[in-house]
Amino acid sequence: MSDKKITVLLVDDKKEFLETLAERVRLKGFNTLEATTGAEAITMAAENDIDLAVIDLKLPDMDGLDVITRLKRDKPGLETLLLTGYGSDKLREASDALNTAYFEKQDMSGFWAFLAGFSRRPAFLVVDDEEAFLDTVAQRVLLKGFEVFTASSGAQALEIAAREKIDFAVVDLKLGDTDGLDLITRLKREQPGMQTMLLTAFGNDKLREATKALNTEYFEKQSMGSFWAFLKRMPRRIEDAMAAAGMATGGDLDNAEAIDKSSRK
Repeated sequence: MSDKKITVLLVDDKKEFLETLAERVRLKGFNTLEATTGAEAITMAAENDIDLAVIDLKLPDMDGLDVITRLKRDKPGLETLLLTGYGSDKLREASDALNTAYFEKQDMSGFWAFLAGFSRRPAFLVVDDEEAFLDTVAQRVLLKGFEVFTASSGAQALEIAAREKIDFAVVDLKLGDTDGLDLITRLKREQPGMQTMLLTAFGNDKLREATKALNTEYFEKQSMGSFWAFLKRMPRRIEDAMAAAGMATGGDLDNAEAIDKSSRK
């Protein structure tokens, strides 16, 4: 992981709130850029390398969700967060649809907990010996805001895991040089905290039981809809995990445990 400071773009038309927020974010060890309009935010994002954009819902020139849509179109891997004083279930659902974290200004504790856990984009390792399929999965994972590494063999996957922090690994069952379950075992030995998923065209109940024994998700290539649905929920699970970790660090163990249990449902 690089020692380079993470840059957060903060967008809010309330200058006093923006300045206070920026000062606190910098005290957390981040670089900040500030904008008071959607147009200004889009220009800043185009001209700077940013890691996270925190967008207010109500801006004078455009809606915050519109700003997020344009930012993600220009920078598909950008992490975004909607911060609003006008919260609702409908707005939360709209944020989910955009792969965007959602927090309300009336209760900033969740935002600060999220920020405490935000250190880098989660990394996905995709392993498959079919190049076209590998590229397709990698591109869709990238669009979800993850850093993506690809490998076409077990040996290549292990080389990547030896030098990079991997959060999630999607592993094909049939690889040219190894079995997918064997590779998952070795990956988990290399990085015990890694979450793993087996993706196979040769599914059966026995294989499903074997993946369960390895604490591994199981998906079949014949029915990719369940995998994409799982991937769609992943940003929210990561958001909740970050918030839980931040609260636990701050001593709020009860709420951390509640968030962690909710994220696993």
